[in-house]
Amino acid sequence: MKVSVVIPTHNRSDALTETLQKLSLQKFSEEWELFVVNNNCTDDTDEIVGQQNLPVKVNLIYEKTPGAAASRNAGARVARGKYLVFLDNDILVEPDFLERHLHALQMNPSCWIVGKVNNLPEQERTAFGTFRKSLAALDSSLEIKEISGFTGANSSMPRRDFEALGGFDKRFYDASSEDHELAMRARKQLGIKVLYFPSIVAVHNDWAGWTFSDFCLRQEIYARFEYLLWKKYGREHPRLKLVEENLPPNWSNDSSTLLFRKVVKRILAASVTQTSLKGSCSILEKFAPSRPFLHRLYKLAIAGAINKGFREGMQTYEKE
Repeated sequence: MKVSVVIPTHNRSDALTETLQKLSLQKFSEEWELFVVNNNCTDDTDEIVGQQNLPVKVNLIYEKTPGAAASRNAGARVARGKYLVFLDNDILVEPDFLERHLHALQMNPSCWIVGKVNNLPEQERTAFGTFRKSLAALDSSLEIKEISGFTGANSSMPRRDFEALGGFDKRFYDASSEDHELAMRARKQLGIKVLYFPSIVAVHNDWAGWTFSDFCLRQEIYARFEYLLWKKYGREHPRLKLVEENLPPNWSNDSSTLLFRKVVKRILAASVTQTSLKGSCSILEKFAPSRPFLHRLYKLAIAGAINKGFREGMQTYEKE
């Protein structure tokens, strides 16, 4: 068995249907297997999986521990492939997706592979979509390069590496930071390099890509786990500036600039401020979608959402 594909899912049967339909078009001559991990779904996920017609059997397994990390671990435990390919349940792939991942892995031993993830074209055409595209962490060049980040949405690795590391840390139960954390351990313990292959293209059928309010909600969810990552790795945290600016003010040691930033972020995180900023963005999206002022408001609202989530994470994890 060459490749095992693992897809965690929770109540996204509509998106999962499209993901599996795209996988069914794979032009891949090697032996592969597919695992869909039902993570406490209450929708029609099981029925949807049973209706799919793929070139390989869709193995449906169940994981009760909440989160993408635990679900991916459950799929990897029963996988037989030499290589693991991780997909999210809302990722739409090209027919050469598995072929490209396998080729990249075989040509780059001791490396993990991350592909490019684009937003839906119809989402990118909105006022917020244009702004969001400008925030992309990876550039639009065709250069293969080593990167510091990692994503479970479109990635692959040798199964032996995953097993040596013991899989994802289940404490990162929302799909946030668990992939970065795994890659950090891989670099420290195994000397792994993560390579970005822009030619391995997928499209994100993103629930948080349609409205700015949904995007802010997801940034808030993501930020809850930034504190846990900082608590585990300290100053090795890959987004240390984010951590420093969202920790509580230290009136004795923080510089005046840092104190100012922290106070501003607290104000931006307040419910009344968030409501006002999002409402203003909604109006400008309709009547002045290309104005630079709108992009400034986006950034302020996002900063507030991150601060709110970060402080929620502190309350949850500071006693661990």
